[in-house]
Amino acid sequence: MPSMQTQDLHAQEKELVDRVRASNPERVYREHSPDQDFILGRIGVTYLPQNRPAGYLRLYPHDFLVEEILTDGRVIPLSGAPAFQDQEDRRTLWADLVKAGISGPHAVTDLAAALGIEMDRIGYAGIKDAMAVTSQRLSLRGVTREEAEAVNHARLFLRPIEYGSGALQPGDLAGNRFTILIRSSSEDSIDAQLDVLQRRGFYNIFGPQRFGTRLISHRLGQSILKNDIERVLRMYFGEPGPFDVPLFSDVRKALGESYGDWDAMLEVASNFPYTLRDEIKLLKALRQDPKKTRAALSIIKDQVKLWVYAYGSWLMNRTLSAHVENGTEPPRDLRLPLTPTGPLPEYEALMRQDGTLAYRDALAMFPYIPTSTKSIPSMVIPVDLEQKRVPQGWIIRFSLGKGSYATSCLSHVFKLYEGLPVPEWVPGGDIDTFQELGESDLADIRARFKDVLVRRDVIQQETGGEE
Repeated sequence: MPSMQTQDLHAQEKELVDRVRASNPERVYREHSPDQDFILGRIGVTYLPQNRPAGYLRLYPHDFLVEEILTDGRVIPLSGAPAFQDQEDRRTLWADLVKAGISGPHAVTDLAAALGIEMDRIGYAGIKDAMAVTSQRLSLRGVTREEAEAVNHARLFLRPIEYGSGALQPGDLAGNRFTILIRSSSEDSIDAQLDVLQRRGFYNIFGPQRFGTRLISHRLGQSILKNDIERVLRMYFGEPGPFDVPLFSDVRKALGESYGDWDAMLEVASNFPYTLRDEIKLLKALRQDPKKTRAALSIIKDQVKLWVYAYGSWLMNRTLSAHVENGTEPPRDLRLPLTPTGPLPEYEALMRQDGTLAYRDALAMFPYIPTSTKSIPSMVIPVDLEQKRVPQGWIIRFSLGKGSYATSCLSHVFKLYEGLPVPEWVPGGDIDTFQELGESDLADIRARFKDVLVRRDVIQQETGGEE
């Protein structure tokens, strides 16, 4: 039996959630919208001023547009594409992936299933936001133009560009261009804040998306680096997030209470085949051989890598916050903490406190998690920054190099809110930001994704997964 794509799992789970909503609506709603400064505090960012104007992100997925910038400076456009170029060498099909409302890893999983190929034949340079509309270049080995154009998926499509050779590797991009609608009822001007961004830049913190919807990715990574695999599994299955709706909070608690009884846990998790799809994969591996816990984790190795790297992001956020709060200038470039040679002096005290100084011994058991000697800039200046005031708030466009987050930039201007319930002060109204900026509109994208590009509070499901 072929594996189900995420859109099918989503539809299957939606039926159950809709039944719960009909009988006990309070179980699928939050009382309050998540507060960004609380979230930032959970991920090590503690220096931002409290008096920033409130702004709301992603009321619609197309409020947040991301276009990849290739290493040669070309932007992968959401609207329009060049004519297809045929070549004698057809080992690689170069194509643009346009997606909405699905994470990068799960989009690649679905693409591999739709094309009938292994995932390692799909090359991509970076992971794009889930709650957004995004475009990026892919390399597809051994795939024809016709096969790519035939992919039928509610949340993504492929635009073949040309045949050729080679393959994309992670990091093979210059950055991303963002066009973002920040919904706000504030009448305050943001000119001064944007002027600071243009002149001085912003501290290059890692944003919440690096830490998962439950805000525990860095703690999972920390436990891996402490070689505490039992703690990793118990936390991954059984710890609710601070903003989980009651239904999913209770599911996490049920998984935690039945930990070790893999059949019972599978019975609980199988009710939520979309939100808990990675948990289900891991549970099946543990049921087959419960002693091989590290081998089981390799079933979701992309997630495991993100957990470990999230811990490194946690160290860097805390280090940057300490510099700002102490009034000291951070180094121009911050080195990534997990190097092949051992703990770096700038992180040693924090890692001793966290119990992770022996991380190299722990990572020796996870060969798919490489360490790095790279650095990232501690300050980033957004490129080609522009704004337009609209009745719903502000449209802001800018470009960032790889390794920098749009939400990190915007957090220095706004106190950001996201998720459900949508605060009462958030202005409504569905607008086309490209059209507002005087460019070609998004009509084709909106028509193709018409069932996906709807308001958050109209979507008939609130998930608690790790998108």
